[in-house]
Amino acid sequence: MPRAESMPRFALSLALPLKAALLLSLLLAPSVQAHLLNMTRIEVDASADPMILRIEIDLGQSLISPEAYWSAAQAPADAQHEKVAEALERLDRELLILLDGEPAARSLTALKLSATSREAIQNPLTPQMAVLTYAVAKGPSETLQLRLAQGLDIPWPCLLKVDAPGVELPQSRLLTEVDRLSRPTYLTAAAWSAASLAANAAADESGLLSNAWILNAVDQLAPWAMWVAVGFQHIIPKGLDHILFVLGLFFFSLGWRPLMLQVTGFTVAHSVTLALSMYGVIQVPASIVEPLIALSIVYVAIDNLADRQHTRWRFAVIVLFGLLHGLGFASVLSDIGLPEAQF
Repeated sequence: MPRAESMPRFALSLALPLKAALLLSLLLAPSVQAHLLNMTRIEVDASADPMILRIEIDLGQSLISPEAYWSAAQAPADAQHEKVAEALERLDRELLILLDGEPAARSLTALKLSATSREAIQNPLTPQMAVLTYAVAKGPSETLQLRLAQGLDIPWPCLLKVDAPGVELPQSRLLTEVDRLSRPTYLTAAAWSAASLAANAAADESGLLSNAWILNAVDQLAPWAMWVAVGFQHIIPKGLDHILFVLGLFFFSLGWRPLMLQVTGFTVAHSVTLALSMYGVIQVPASIVEPLIALSIVYVAIDNLADRQHTRWRFAVIVLFGLLHGLGFASVLSDIGLPEAQF
Protein backbone atom coordinates (compact mmCIF):
# COMPACT_ATOMS: atom_id res chain seq x y z
CA MET A 1 0.00 0.00 0.00
CA PRO A 2 1.61 3.33 -1.01
CA ARG A 3 2.52 5.85 1.65
CA ALA A 4 0.20 8.78 2.19
CA GLU A 5 1.30 11.96 0.43
CA SER A 6 -0.06 14.20 3.19
CA MET A 7 3.08 14.15 5.40
CA PRO A 8 4.12 17.73 6.18
CA ARG A 9 7.08 18.94 4.16
CA PHE A 10 8.97 20.09 7.23
CA ALA A 11 8.83 16.51 8.63
CA LEU A 12 10.47 15.14 5.49
CA SER A 13 13.08 17.90 5.44
CA LEU A 14 14.07 17.11 9.02
CA ALA A 15 14.01 13.31 8.69
CA LEU A 16 17.55 12.78 7.41
CA PRO A 17 19.29 15.13 9.88
CA LEU A 18 17.22 13.62 12.68
CA LYS A 19 18.25 10.14 11.59
CA ALA A 20 21.92 11.06 11.68
CA ALA A 21 21.64 12.78 15.06
CA LEU A 22 19.85 9.89 16.69
CA LEU A 23 22.25 7.30 15.34
CA LEU A 24 25.20 9.33 16.61
CA SER A 25 23.67 9.78 20.05
CA LEU A 26 22.99 6.05 20.34
CA LEU A 27 26.53 5.18 19.32
CA LEU A 28 27.75 7.32 22.21
CA ALA A 29 25.24 6.03 24.77
CA PRO A 30 26.76 3.35 27.04
CA SER A 31 23.42 2.30 28.51
CA VAL A 32 21.89 0.92 25.32
CA GLN A 33 21.27 -2.81 25.52
CA ALA A 34 18.85 -5.29 24.01
CA HIS A 35 19.45 -8.27 26.25
CA LEU A 36 20.52 -8.51 29.87
CA LEU A 37 24.20 -9.39 29.61
CA ASN A 38 25.06 -9.78 33.27
CA MET A 39 22.40 -12.28 34.28
CA THR A 40 23.26 -14.43 37.30
CA ARG A 41 24.12 -18.06 36.47
CA ILE A 42 24.15 -20.95 38.93
CA GLU A 43 25.35 -24.37 37.76
CA VAL A 44 25.31 -27.61 39.76
CA ASP A 45 27.27 -30.71 38.79
CA ALA A 46 25.59 -33.54 40.69
CA SER A 47 27.66 -36.33 39.15
CA ALA A 48 29.80 -36.62 42.28
CA ASP A 49 29.41 -36.26 46.03
CA PRO A 50 30.09 -33.57 47.11
CA MET A 51 28.41 -31.75 44.27
CA ILE A 52 30.10 -28.82 42.58
CA LEU A 53 28.16 -25.55 42.82
CA ARG A 54 29.29 -22.69 40.58
CA ILE A 55 27.84 -19.18 40.93
CA GLU A 56 28.65 -16.58 38.26
CA ILE A 57 27.50 -13.15 39.39
CA ASP A 58 28.19 -9.50 38.62
CA LEU A 59 29.12 -8.46 42.17
CA GLY A 60 30.05 -4.92 41.18
CA GLN A 61 26.50 -4.33 39.88
CA SER A 62 24.77 -5.82 42.90
CA LEU A 63 26.15 -6.70 46.34
CA ILE A 64 29.12 -4.32 46.47
CA SER A 65 30.07 -1.06 44.80
CA PRO A 66 32.06 -1.00 41.54
CA GLU A 67 34.91 0.66 43.40
CA ALA A 68 34.98 -2.07 46.06
CA TYR A 69 34.88 -4.80 43.42
CA TRP A 70 37.72 -3.15 41.48
CA SER A 71 39.79 -2.98 44.64
CA ALA A 72 39.14 -6.65 45.38
CA ALA A 73 39.90 -7.77 41.82
CA GLN A 74 43.24 -5.95 41.89
CA ALA A 75 44.26 -7.40 45.26
CA PRO A 76 46.50 -10.48 45.58
CA ALA A 77 44.61 -13.78 45.40
CA ASP A 78 45.03 -14.52 49.11
CA ALA A 79 43.52 -11.11 50.03
CA GLN A 80 40.50 -11.14 47.70
CA HIS A 81 38.30 -13.25 49.94
CA GLU A 82 38.59 -10.81 52.83
CA LYS A 83 37.66 -7.85 50.63
CA VAL A 84 34.39 -9.47 49.46
CA ALA A 85 33.70 -11.40 52.67
CA GLU A 86 30.57 -9.41 53.51
CA ALA A 87 29.04 -10.09 50.07
CA LEU A 88 29.89 -13.80 50.32
CA GLU A 89 28.32 -14.05 53.77
CA ARG A 90 25.15 -12.45 52.48
CA LEU A 91 25.00 -14.90 49.59
CA ASP A 92 25.40 -17.77 52.05
CA ARG A 93 22.42 -16.47 54.04
CA GLU A 94 20.12 -15.42 51.22
CA LEU A 95 20.95 -17.68 48.28
CA LEU A 96 20.03 -21.16 49.47
CA ILE A 97 20.41 -24.58 47.90
CA LEU A 98 17.60 -26.83 49.14
CA LEU A 99 18.12 -30.59 49.11
CA ASP A 100 14.81 -32.41 49.57
CA GLY A 101 13.42 -29.10 50.81
CA GLU A 102 16.08 -28.45 53.46
CA PRO A 103 18.90 -25.86 53.25
CA ALA A 104 22.24 -27.48 52.44
CA ALA A 105 25.59 -26.35 53.82
CA ARG A 106 28.27 -25.42 51.32
CA SER A 107 31.94 -24.58 51.51
CA LEU A 108 33.78 -22.18 49.23
CA THR A 109 36.56 -23.93 47.30
CA ALA A 110 37.56 -21.28 44.74
CA LEU A 111 37.06 -17.57 44.12
CA LYS A 112 37.78 -15.78 40.85
CA LEU A 113 37.25 -12.04 40.45
CA SER A 114 37.54 -10.71 36.88
CA ALA A 115 37.78 -7.02 36.03
CA THR A 116 39.44 -5.13 33.17
CA SER A 117 38.75 -1.60 34.43
CA ARG A 118 36.64 0.37 36.89
CA GLU A 119 34.63 1.78 33.98
CA ALA A 120 33.83 -1.72 32.68
CA ILE A 121 32.51 -2.72 36.12
CA GLN A 122 30.17 0.28 36.15
CA ASN A 123 28.73 -0.58 32.71
CA PRO A 124 26.24 -3.49 32.53
CA LEU A 125 27.10 -3.83 28.82
CA THR A 126 30.56 -5.07 29.83
CA PRO A 127 29.84 -7.42 32.74
CA GLN A 128 32.80 -8.27 34.98
CA MET A 129 31.67 -11.57 36.44
CA ALA A 130 32.87 -13.10 39.68
CA VAL A 131 32.92 -16.91 39.78
CA LEU A 132 32.35 -18.61 43.13
CA THR A 133 32.85 -22.38 43.39
CA TYR A 134 31.49 -24.41 46.30
CA ALA A 135 31.33 -28.02 47.44
CA VAL A 136 27.88 -29.25 48.55
CA ALA A 137 27.35 -32.64 50.19
CA LYS A 138 24.63 -34.46 48.26
CA GLY A 139 24.12 -37.58 50.38
CA PRO A 140 20.91 -39.50 49.60
CA SER A 141 19.02 -36.40 48.43
CA GLU A 142 16.81 -36.73 45.37
CA THR A 143 15.71 -33.16 44.62
CA LEU A 144 17.41 -29.77 44.49
CA GLN A 145 15.85 -26.32 44.50
CA LEU A 146 17.16 -22.78 44.60
CA ARG A 147 15.61 -20.20 46.91
CA LEU A 148 16.49 -16.50 46.92
CA ALA A 149 15.57 -14.26 49.85
CA GLN A 150 13.14 -11.43 49.17
CA GLY A 151 15.69 -8.76 50.05
CA LEU A 152 18.41 -10.14 47.79
CA ASP A 153 18.88 -7.91 44.75
CA ILE A 154 21.08 -9.46 42.07
CA PRO A 155 21.29 -9.00 38.29
CA TRP A 156 18.12 -10.65 36.95
CA PRO A 157 17.15 -13.11 35.69
CA CYS A 158 18.88 -15.89 37.61
CA LEU A 159 19.43 -19.13 35.71
CA LEU A 160 19.82 -22.43 37.56
CA LYS A 161 21.21 -25.35 35.57
CA VAL A 162 21.63 -28.82 37.06
CA ASP A 163 23.53 -31.72 35.48
CA ALA A 164 22.56 -34.98 37.16
CA PRO A 165 23.73 -38.56 36.48
CA GLY A 166 21.28 -40.59 34.42
CA VAL A 167 19.33 -37.51 33.28
CA GLU A 168 19.92 -36.94 29.57
CA LEU A 169 19.66 -33.14 29.41
CA PRO A 170 20.56 -30.37 31.86
CA GLN A 171 17.59 -29.24 33.92
CA SER A 172 17.15 -25.49 33.69
CA ARG A 173 15.09 -23.24 35.93
CA LEU A 174 14.71 -19.47 35.55
CA LEU A 175 14.20 -17.33 38.64
CA THR A 176 13.11 -13.70 38.61
CA GLU A 177 12.62 -10.89 41.09
CA VAL A 178 9.06 -12.19 41.52
CA ASP A 179 9.59 -15.97 41.28
CA ARG A 180 12.34 -16.65 43.82
CA LEU A 181 11.84 -20.38 44.44
CA SER A 182 12.64 -22.77 41.63
CA ARG A 183 10.70 -25.89 40.76
CA PRO A 184 12.49 -29.06 41.91
CA THR A 185 15.28 -30.50 39.81
CA TYR A 186 16.09 -34.19 40.17
CA LEU A 187 19.48 -35.53 41.24
CA THR A 188 18.97 -39.17 40.21
CA ALA A 189 17.42 -40.91 37.25
CA ALA A 190 15.10 -42.78 39.62
CA ALA A 191 13.76 -39.54 41.12
CA TRP A 192 13.33 -38.11 37.63
CA SER A 193 11.32 -41.12 36.46
CA ALA A 194 9.25 -41.29 39.66
CA ALA A 195 8.24 -37.63 39.34
CA SER A 196 7.14 -38.19 35.77
CA LEU A 197 5.12 -41.31 36.65
CA ALA A 198 3.44 -39.54 39.58
CA ALA A 199 2.48 -36.61 37.39
CA ASN A 200 1.08 -38.94 34.73
CA ALA A 201 -0.95 -40.81 37.34
CA ALA A 202 -2.39 -37.55 38.67
CA ALA A 203 -3.36 -36.54 35.15
CA ASP A 204 -5.05 -39.89 34.53
CA GLU A 205 -7.00 -39.68 37.79
CA SER A 206 -8.27 -36.18 37.17
CA GLY A 207 -8.78 -36.63 33.48
CA LEU A 208 -7.15 -33.24 32.94
CA LEU A 209 -3.66 -32.09 32.15
CA SER A 210 -2.55 -30.39 35.36
CA ASN A 211 0.26 -27.87 35.40
CA ALA A 212 2.52 -30.34 37.18
CA TRP A 213 1.88 -32.98 34.54
CA ILE A 214 2.65 -30.54 31.74
CA LEU A 215 5.89 -29.38 33.35
CA ASN A 216 7.11 -32.92 33.98
CA ALA A 217 6.06 -34.07 30.53
CA VAL A 218 8.15 -31.30 29.04
CA ASP A 219 11.14 -32.32 31.15
CA GLN A 220 10.77 -36.08 30.70
CA LEU A 221 9.05 -36.81 27.41
CA ALA A 222 9.88 -33.81 25.25
CA PRO A 223 13.10 -32.13 26.39
CA TRP A 224 13.25 -30.24 23.10
CA ALA A 225 10.11 -28.37 24.18
CA MET A 226 12.17 -26.57 26.82
CA TRP A 227 14.02 -24.82 24.01
CA VAL A 228 10.71 -23.88 22.40
CA ALA A 229 9.79 -22.26 25.72
CA VAL A 230 13.14 -20.44 25.74
CA GLY A 231 12.36 -19.17 22.24
CA PHE A 232 9.01 -17.79 23.37
CA GLN A 233 10.62 -16.15 26.41
CA HIS A 234 13.17 -14.59 24.07
CA ILE A 235 10.24 -12.76 22.46
CA ILE A 236 7.77 -12.38 25.36
CA PRO A 237 8.64 -10.88 27.77
CA LYS A 238 12.37 -10.49 27.00
CA GLY A 239 12.25 -9.71 23.29
CA LEU A 240 11.05 -6.13 23.19
CA ASP A 241 13.87 -5.44 20.72
CA HIS A 242 12.47 -7.91 18.16
CA ILE A 243 8.89 -6.75 18.73
CA LEU A 244 9.82 -3.10 18.18
CA PHE A 245 11.80 -3.99 15.06
CA VAL A 246 8.90 -5.87 13.44
CA LEU A 247 6.47 -3.12 14.48
CA GLY A 248 8.75 -0.71 12.65
CA LEU A 249 8.31 -2.80 9.50
CA PHE A 250 4.56 -2.95 10.04
CA PHE A 251 4.11 0.81 10.53
CA PHE A 252 5.82 1.59 7.24
CA SER A 253 3.21 -0.21 5.17
CA LEU A 254 0.11 -2.33 5.71
CA GLY A 255 0.53 -4.14 2.39
CA TRP A 256 0.83 -7.90 2.94
CA ARG A 257 3.38 -8.60 0.20
CA PRO A 258 6.10 -6.11 1.26
CA LEU A 259 5.45 -6.82 4.93
CA MET A 260 5.79 -10.61 4.49
CA LEU A 261 8.90 -10.17 2.34
CA GLN A 262 10.61 -8.09 4.99
CA VAL A 263 9.60 -10.28 7.94
CA THR A 264 10.62 -13.44 6.08
CA GLY A 265 13.98 -11.97 5.08
CA PHE A 266 14.56 -10.91 8.70
CA THR A 267 13.64 -14.37 10.03
CA VAL A 268 15.78 -16.30 7.56
CA ALA A 269 18.78 -14.08 8.24
CA HIS A 270 18.19 -14.40 12.00
CA SER A 271 18.22 -18.21 11.71
CA VAL A 272 21.37 -18.29 9.56
CA THR A 273 23.56 -16.37 11.99
CA LEU A 274 21.98 -18.16 14.95
CA ALA A 275 23.06 -21.52 13.51
CA LEU A 276 26.52 -20.32 12.45
CA SER A 277 27.15 -18.73 15.83
CA MET A 278 26.00 -21.76 17.84
CA TYR A 279 28.38 -23.95 15.80
CA GLY A 280 31.23 -21.51 16.42
CA VAL A 281 31.63 -20.44 12.78
CA ILE A 282 30.93 -16.79 13.72
CA GLN A 283 31.90 -15.29 17.06
CA VAL A 284 31.05 -11.64 17.77
CA PRO A 285 31.24 -10.19 21.31
CA ALA A 286 27.84 -9.41 22.82
CA SER A 287 29.14 -5.96 23.80
CA ILE A 288 29.24 -5.17 20.06
CA VAL A 289 26.10 -7.01 18.93
CA GLU A 290 23.69 -5.72 21.58
CA PRO A 291 24.12 -1.97 20.94
CA LEU A 292 23.89 -2.62 17.18
CA ILE A 293 20.57 -4.43 17.70
CA ALA A 294 19.25 -1.38 19.54
CA LEU A 295 20.53 0.85 16.74
CA SER A 296 18.71 -1.26 14.15
CA ILE A 297 15.38 -0.48 15.82
CA VAL A 298 16.02 3.26 15.80
CA TYR A 299 17.27 3.14 12.20
CA VAL A 300 14.07 1.48 10.96
CA ALA A 301 11.92 3.95 12.90
CA ILE A 302 13.70 7.00 11.48
CA ASP A 303 13.86 5.45 8.01
CA ASN A 304 10.07 5.24 8.13
CA LEU A 305 10.01 9.05 8.26
CA ALA A 306 12.54 9.58 5.48
CA ASP A 307 11.35 7.11 2.82
CA ARG A 308 8.03 7.01 1.01
CA GLN A 309 8.14 3.59 -0.62
CA HIS A 310 9.81 0.21 -0.35
CA THR A 311 13.17 -0.17 -2.04
CA ARG A 312 15.62 -3.00 -2.56
CA TRP A 313 18.03 -1.11 -0.32
CA ARG A 314 15.55 -1.19 2.56
CA PHE A 315 15.08 -4.96 2.14
CA ALA A 316 18.87 -5.48 2.14
CA VAL A 317 19.24 -3.41 5.33
CA ILE A 318 16.50 -5.44 7.05
CA VAL A 319 18.23 -8.70 6.12
CA LEU A 320 21.48 -7.29 7.52
CA PHE A 321 19.71 -6.42 10.77
CA GLY A 322 18.26 -9.93 10.87
CA LEU A 323 21.82 -11.26 10.88
CA LEU A 324 22.57 -9.04 13.89
CA HIS A 325 19.47 -10.17 15.81
CA GLY A 326 20.44 -13.82 15.23
CA LEU A 327 23.83 -13.19 16.82
CA GLY A 328 22.06 -11.68 19.83
CA PHE A 329 19.86 -14.76 20.31
CA ALA A 330 22.92 -17.00 19.98
CA SER A 331 24.59 -15.23 22.90
CA VAL A 332 21.50 -15.94 25.05
CA LEU A 333 21.51 -19.64 24.13
CA SER A 334 25.24 -19.84 24.79
CA ASP A 335 24.61 -18.56 28.32
CA ILE A 336 21.97 -21.25 28.89
CA GLY A 337 24.08 -24.02 27.37
CA LEU A 338 22.48 -25.58 24.30
CA PRO A 339 23.53 -29.27 24.10
CA GLU A 340 25.35 -29.82 20.79
CA ALA A 341 23.84 -33.31 20.47
CA GLN A 342 20.36 -31.73 20.57
CA PHE A 343 21.16 -28.89 18.15
